[in-house]
Amino acid sequence: MNKTKISNHQLFALVANFTLGTTVISISSNVVSLAHQDAWISALISIAIGIPFIWMYYYIGKLYPGKSLIDILNAAFGKWAGWILSAIFVVFVCYLDTAQVIFYVGNFIRNEYMTETPLYALNLLLAIGIVIGMLYGLEAIARAAEGFIVIVSVLIIFSLLLNMKNIEPLNLLPIFEKGIVPILKGAFSLSSYMTWPLVILLMIVPTSTDNTIKTRNSLFAGYLWGATINFLCTIMSLMVLGSTITARSEYPAYMMAKEISVGIIDRIEGIISFSWLVTEFIRILLYFYAGTLGLAQLFRIKDYKKLIMPLGLVMLMYSGVVYPNAAYQAKWDTTTWVPFIATFGVILPILILIIKKFKDVSRQLK
Repeated sequence: MNKTKISNHQLFALVANFTLGTTVISISSNVVSLAHQDAWISALISIAIGIPFIWMYYYIGKLYPGKSLIDILNAAFGKWAGWILSAIFVVFVCYLDTAQVIFYVGNFIRNEYMTETPLYALNLLLAIGIVIGMLYGLEAIARAAEGFIVIVSVLIIFSLLLNMKNIEPLNLLPIFEKGIVPILKGAFSLSSYMTWPLVILLMIVPTSTDNTIKTRNSLFAGYLWGATINFLCTIMSLMVLGSTITARSEYPAYMMAKEISVGIIDRIEGIISFSWLVTEFIRILLYFYAGTLGLAQLFRIKDYKKLIMPLGLVMLMYSGVVYPNAAYQAKWDTTTWVPFIATFGVILPILILIIKKFKDVSRQLK
């Protein structure tokens, strides 16, 4: 069904944008609330945690060339169990996360810029952009990601360099004050946003790339690029704002940008806002693309684009109610989200590999 092909550089850009989305401006506060001034160590550990998972996602795609995750689940678990698991994945990973990220973006704009604007009005503007991007297709999304990752990387690194005069390295001390457990909790929390959601790449990589060594390298390079920038933002937030302010701030990277004052350059938080919005846009598009393509495969609809408009309306409506209130959002993000995404990004891929190995051994014994 999906004959679209993307280049390895485009895959790099998609992964890098997706990895940066959400984490670069908001999630560091959750990590710091868990690991305190050792959050930068959590960010480093999370990079190491992510590497074997990126390899696992690539390896699964290599084992099932030309198959999307929907096909892989059917092949691994059988027709009925595979269909049920696929439906759960589409609804609870792709579409739930699409609505959540739309909410994050709309809520940020409303809180920081347009306080009197209804949330649905802001979400509507984003939803229109998402629908237009989806109608152009994966290839257009990938080309846009190529340009976005260059612009975003330059802007973020530029803002970090301008903040160098405000750093206080002593904010990172004492190291390991609370022990290793809080650091590991922070690392797993960051991985749940930065690494495990990349399981949705199994809706793209096996069918839209050539599954070569260059594809594998693009996956790793994109992940490492995004994770490294996230690490730099985390450690800079700690050194500029301190662990207490970072943990209490909803958008620490945005607040950090407000501290910039170098000559005529003053308070360039708009740069951080733009960078985050761009990466979130790509993240939403990938979630929505994976969900729409998956739903089309589940119900054997040849052209997934027929589903874009009605599903876009559903996502718009859901984005306004996905979080009933701020307390619910905070509880979900800190307690429910990690085991939720680990079920699909950790447990499910491991089960696929185990079943594949078991079937191969059984086939050899016959």
